[in-house]
Amino acid sequence: MPGTLYLTFFTFLALFPILNPPAMAPVFLQLTGHVQEPERNRLARLIGIYTFALLTSLLFIGGWMLKLLGISIPVISVAGGLLLFHSAWHMLNRDPRMTESEKAEIQVSMKDKAFFPLTLPVTAGPGTMAVTLSLVPAGNLLDPPVLLRYAAVAGGIALAALAVYIFYRFSGAVIRKMGPTGAATVSQISAFVLLAIGVQIVWNGLRELIRTL
Repeated sequence: MPGTLYLTFFTFLALFPILNPPAMAPVFLQLTGHVQEPERNRLARLIGIYTFALLTSLLFIGGWMLKLLGISIPVISVAGGLLLFHSAWHMLNRDPRMTESEKAEIQVSMKDKAFFPLTLPVTAGPGTMAVTLSLVPAGNLLDPPVLLRYAAVAGGIALAALAVYIFYRFSGAVIRKMGPTGAATVSQISAFVLLAIGVQIVWNGLRELIRTL
């Protein structure tokens, strides 16, 4: 059980910085600035649900797809960790995730856009998907211990999706309370944590690859 809880929180800590709800909440607020509050709250709820559904589906189906393509989990771990490192580096340098033109294009109409593009790729982009793939447990899914690890990772995904919903749902109040400095501080701390987790995931993948030599 302690190992399961560790994997759940490790998954959450791996996904939270790259989803980066504190930094993306102002973006969500800006993109939905012209809609009524009930509609904005509905979009926040749907984005949270869709984020969980997307990443959980990728967790269970992604491993099978990788086997079909002949790509091993350790290789994905190394690639995902490097992508995390790259994303964290840009976050530390405060590079924006979206350009102003991209924001303007999405703002045209919010109806039926909860999944695309507000969930994919605005909230859960390629980096988030790569991290999820790097967390796919090794082994047969039908094996109870392996299935338990899948459940633990899914639990971490659920926590990350819940964080997205909370920050998006209460984005206005949260941003007002945190202020620009507070939001920037949380974003920078998240970026540093993401950098460390990226290194850890790369090392885990390299360690497994070394063992196969």
